Amino acid sequence: MARGRILAIDADDFYRGFYRDLLGGEGYRVVCVARLSEALDWLRREEFDLVIADLNDAGPLDPGMVEQIRRFNPDQEILAVTGRDEVSLAVAAMKQGVTDYLLKPIDPDNFLLVINRTLFRISLGLEHQRLMSENIEFVSMLAWYRKCLAFLRVPDLDRLGDLILDTLMDILRAEGGALWLVGYAGRSYRLRCRRGLAQPAPGEETIEPDATLAGLLHKGAPALLNGDRTVLLPLQVDHRSLAFARIEAPTGRDAFNRSDLKAAELVAEVASVALDNVLARRALEQDSLRLPASEAYKLAYFRDHVTREMYKARRYGRNLSFIRLDITNFRAISDRMLDRDVDDALDRMIGIVNGVLRDADMLARLEPGHYVIMLPETDYWGSLVAQQRIRRVLDGAVAVSDGKRTMPLKVLMRSAAFPVDGDDFDTLLAVAARRQERLKKSLYLRTGMEKESFWATVRRLLGTPDDYSFDGDRFEISDRLRAFEDERTSRYLRIPESRREELLAAFCGDLVESRRIRGIIYLASADFDRDRARVPAIDTIERSATNLFLLGGSRRVAWDMQRVVPIHIDDEQLRRLVVMLYLNEDHAYALFARRRKDELVGFHTSDFYFVENMIAKLQRHYRLQPKI
Repeated sequence: MARGRILAIDADDFYRGFYRDLLGGEGYRVVCVARLSEALDWLRREEFDLVIADLNDAGPLDPGMVEQIRRFNPDQEILAVTGRDEVSLAVAAMKQGVTDYLLKPIDPDNFLLVINRTLFRISLGLEHQRLMSENIEFVSMLAWYRKCLAFLRVPDLDRLGDLILDTLMDILRAEGGALWLVGYAGRSYRLRCRRGLAQPAPGEETIEPDATLAGLLHKGAPALLNGDRTVLLPLQVDHRSLAFARIEAPTGRDAFNRSDLKAAELVAEVASVALDNVLARRALEQDSLRLPASEAYKLAYFRDHVTREMYKARRYGRNLSFIRLDITNFRAISDRMLDRDVDDALDRMIGIVNGVLRDADMLARLEPGHYVIMLPETDYWGSLVAQQRIRRVLDGAVAVSDGKRTMPLKVLMRSAAFPVDGDDFDTLLAVAARRQERLKKSLYLRTGMEKESFWATVRRLLGTPDDYSFDGDRFEISDRLRAFEDERTSRYLRIPESRREELLAAFCGDLVESRRIRGIIYLASADFDRDRARVPAIDTIERSATNLFLLGGSRRVAWDMQRVVPIHIDDEQLRRLVVMLYLNEDHAYALFARRRKDELVGFHTSDFYFVENMIAKLQRHYRLQPKI
């Protein structure tokens, strides 16, 4: 075992070799570096009994070197060496707090005498200090454990998260903290709570760890980040990741230190056990409160859980959405099929739906054939995305069969979001039910467009030139096209082509007014650069939550923009026809038209469900990244 650990800082290769050979031969563990930055890296990782520092002007140190070296250990012993025989330099070094002072060239015997004398004194002081520190640390650890015992008495996940962060901020003397809970097969972490001045960056609501963060979390030990101003604390049980906390901004000092890491590790030990117990209890509650032989929850438990989730949503300013899922032909199926066959089909449907939901989402049965899905931390747009996922997996996947007859389940879904649509469960459920009633009158369902492709639907809506007749400023459409009209939402139109830009300007103006609302615009384009120049308030779109995609184009182009994106698609239909689709959380609009001289003649609608599904068809047809 080494007699002591010594870190030597000297820019001169000769003296680094001198320290290594002389002190190493005496049984000391010696680390030699040329620059202060290297020394600070070593001091961050390890403790040294003595630091030997060169004070020459040409060396690596500056007048603030003592403060930097003692950043990690305020009592660090420092021996200064220099080639300048100046009293003022020696006095300045001693004032900074160095232990001793030697001149170069160094006499080996005198040097060893100073080193041995210094380390002997250090050992005596350290022994006394160790006994004192052990007593103080023992008392501190007892106090910390008493604080942490409160974790084991908290059954609620959010209250426990708050308590863990508050305790860490208290013990580490920090101004803020945030906690991310593992989810989705451990591939990502979702922000669960934050306290104090912690401000997670945009996009950190969900974190998918990169290689560096994944490595730190896998180690399971606390680590210093961000210039030692942040403590990263993994919470694990039996090497199984549960969460991680990030404690920020030490109070009254510039950085955290190794003592803080030891305290954080102690808190993590108890916090991990408490968190694991709460998660296990929640899973047990959920498993025991499902309907018999089903993956759907009982409504009584679901309501109780919804009450808690809505309280959290109000307290923490979170989103919360509900999807009402109805089987519209349930009565017809029940009248014609055996109960056991119907129940088997319903159980298969519930299993498929649960397979695409997240861990935190919950599905409950309102009554036979009617279900509700709760989506925590999800706004209305997110619920539309969830609906599209569910439709894709259910499409043709579930039917009731008795060997002679087969009846597929027909599913309708609509959403409501807290707090925009209401602030209690019954109100939100009623809003979703009203939207379902309006949905039944949608052009999309009324005219049987579910199985058609995107362009088949467009061609059907536009018809042929023979379906239009023109008389001056007036025009008439055939009875076949008139079937697609609705006096409230859907009409055929004849307008000057310049009105296309006016419509786009209106949409962009809507973005300016409500730029936090998420949305999407698809615009067929024959010339990307020309259409980009026509987009009004393009800088505002870049700062909004809406994406504008230009589809088609005569060639590929590259723009340094995140929200306005050209996608080159070699399809004559996109260059020949006018296609405009706009959808946000509140409004929807679609325009399909042909050019006739300087006019546009075609169909437009504000039918929300129609626009939503036409966007989904468009994305599937061209294999675009799903946005809904």
